Amino acid sequence: MDRQTWTLADLERELERFERELKAAGLRRNTVQTYVGRTATFLAWLAGDYHPRGPVRM
Repeated sequence: MDRQTWTLADLERELERFERELKAAGLRRNTVQTYVGRTATFLAWLAGDYHPRGPVRM
């Protein structure tokens, strides 16, 4: 089985393409934001630009 590799830039471009397809399919804005936003957070984590924090206590 061939192994496919992706760069972070590749993944970000594909996420943008995915978002366009979701919108073209007529998904609601909140649904698109949920699908794309969570994935964008994961990509930011992969890039080292996101660090999970616990709940904010007031």
